[in-house]
Amino acid sequence: MGSIHQDVRDHHLNTYPNEEVFLRRFLDGFDVTWGRRRRLRNTTLSVYFLRPESFIKETFGFTQEVLLIYSSFSTLEPRAIQAAEQFITDDPGKGRVEKLAFLIVSEMLTVEEWVRSYMASNHESRIMVAFSAERLREARGDAWYVRNRLSDQLFSRDLFDFRLPLEKDTYFFGREDFVIDYRDAARRGENRGVFGLRKTGKTSFLFKLERALKDDHSLVYYYDCKSPSIRQLRWYELLSSIANDIAKGIKVRFKVPADTRHFADKFTELLGRIPSERRISLIFDEIEYISPFAIEDKHWEKDYVPFWQTIWSAQSRQRNLSVIIAGVNPSVVEIDKIGGIQNPLFGIVSYKYLRGLGVDETRRMLKVLGRRMGLRFSEDSIQYVYERYGGHPLLTRLACSLLHQRLVAEKQVRPVDINANILRNDETTRDAELTFYCRHVVSEFRDFYSSEYKMFELLATGRVHDFVDLSGHPEYVRHLKEYGLLGQEASGLPKVNIPVVGRYVAIEEAKRAGRKSLTYIVPKDEREVWLSRRTNAIITDIGEVHRLAELNTMPSLFGPNSFPESHRFAKLSVVLDENGFESFINCCNKCFVESIEIYGSHIHKPKYFWEEILSTYPALWDALNRIKVYRHNRMHIQLKPNVERALCKYLSQDLEGREPRQVDDLWFVLQQTVLDALLAGLQVEISKFGR
Repeated sequence: MGSIHQDVRDHHLNTYPNEEVFLRRFLDGFDVTWGRRRRLRNTTLSVYFLRPESFIKETFGFTQEVLLIYSSFSTLEPRAIQAAEQFITDDPGKGRVEKLAFLIVSEMLTVEEWVRSYMASNHESRIMVAFSAERLREARGDAWYVRNRLSDQLFSRDLFDFRLPLEKDTYFFGREDFVIDYRDAARRGENRGVFGLRKTGKTSFLFKLERALKDDHSLVYYYDCKSPSIRQLRWYELLSSIANDIAKGIKVRFKVPADTRHFADKFTELLGRIPSERRISLIFDEIEYISPFAIEDKHWEKDYVPFWQTIWSAQSRQRNLSVIIAGVNPSVVEIDKIGGIQNPLFGIVSYKYLRGLGVDETRRMLKVLGRRMGLRFSEDSIQYVYERYGGHPLLTRLACSLLHQRLVAEKQVRPVDINANILRNDETTRDAELTFYCRHVVSEFRDFYSSEYKMFELLATGRVHDFVDLSGHPEYVRHLKEYGLLGQEASGLPKVNIPVVGRYVAIEEAKRAGRKSLTYIVPKDEREVWLSRRTNAIITDIGEVHRLAELNTMPSLFGPNSFPESHRFAKLSVVLDENGFESFINCCNKCFVESIEIYGSHIHKPKYFWEEILSTYPALWDALNRIKVYRHNRMHIQLKPNVERALCKYLSQDLEGREPRQVDDLWFVLQQTVLDALLAGLQVEISKFGR
């Protein structure tokens, strides 16, 4: 049984004695060591530190004291959460209380629902465990009340499921030395580049670096070059935008020169007006989009040289400016001449490759996040995760997220010990779920370095001897090593450094070669869980495409709202027979295809699906057209010739050239291929935005 320290009574509870009633419920597992009244963020809260007893530490993974805030108001506002976040990082809480989790007690009866909604909208928020003050008072004599609430709320949140770049430090792991190196280089006015496979955390790293530089009082400007508002500009228009940003930061005016030949002089003059103690850092993410290798905006073949010549000309005279560039393809800094002209970035930008997390960084992430979710990763399980996913941040997180989801579906009691055998037993199912993300990891590598990608195919498909024969030429494997795709066994033989990616590449190569299909069909006893995961992922990604389209002024899928009847889609059943497939495909068609067509009619564009959607979202359109064609096949006796041809094409793809009568579980196979194609199409469209 815990206790309330005398200091808490003397300095707080004597003034607010009514708080002791609910506070005593926490003594079944905690000592109350500190308590004060605090006003911050335009709200007043009682703040307590709770020291967990050993059994609480063991169950919930707490290693430090836990912050508890109490709001006496009948409603809870976001400013209370913001105040709590600051209490954690300020004295006396800094370094004393848990960083990832805190407790909230509120007079708001529906506080748990409010907190769940808040965390759903703020994915990078700390874990918040909410308690109704009234229910705490009513729980007198129930020694398990607090523990049960902790279990319900701590173990339900999936802390591994982060697919977008991290904008805060809360869930950022590793890269510390990398950040310090680049921060110090920026302080010295040096230029840096960072390159790596898609989804290796480059943007999260840049956000972290941006925060570090701002802490040094530098002026930092981040430019997402994949955004149409950036990449579609001419070189002088983009420089004008940058110059105006800098001018605004130092509170001066910048007049764009009428003649672009004078831009370098005006830009240099602007930098000269920056106070001597201030530094400017320009961060260009997804640099390929404003380079000679840009696929969509060909004007950068000519604009690239004057853009960077202007920046370097100004930088040579004003040393308070540094530039950081990032992307997948390092050709922008590796090629000495472009179009017969000296590449302005060649020899000017020192660069590194951002590979996967190291084993120690992977261990820390799994231990820290896992213990908050009731997952106790053993050393052999950590080694398995590291070796299987190569430290790739997204693949590692999602693999652990899939493990968590399976345990939830099986109603496993937490905490649960995770060993390597548990992970191996679920490997095939889990890695099949990661296929979509593996495609994004290597897609641009395949496009930029086709010869090296073919080398990787040899290794991934077991043709090690052929690989070794060709790898005697360093240029054939250089980028494989730099990107972290190629490793080495203890024996010295080469190996695929990210096996789950190797599996994906092998499957794709086998399909092209016409070998027996390697496509994974979900086993019958796992289909309910699979379907729930798949529909949830599609709903999430539909929302992300909707958000990105609005952000980048792209044609909307459904108008101002998301797709209608999402509740029906979320409650789809596993298809068992022909009638079940008919019901399923009708639901998909109504939710997605018809909704787009209705919106097109509403804005007086009857061919909206066939024109705007096709041209803007080609990968997603193909998945939607598959739904449309399959639905027509179920609802119409005779198909038009073009629909008949499309049906034959999709059936050939989905059944891998076999006749429907030759396919076991035909109707479920079609359900799986439809949903897989839909999710893949969404992921491709999201990846165009660098997400």
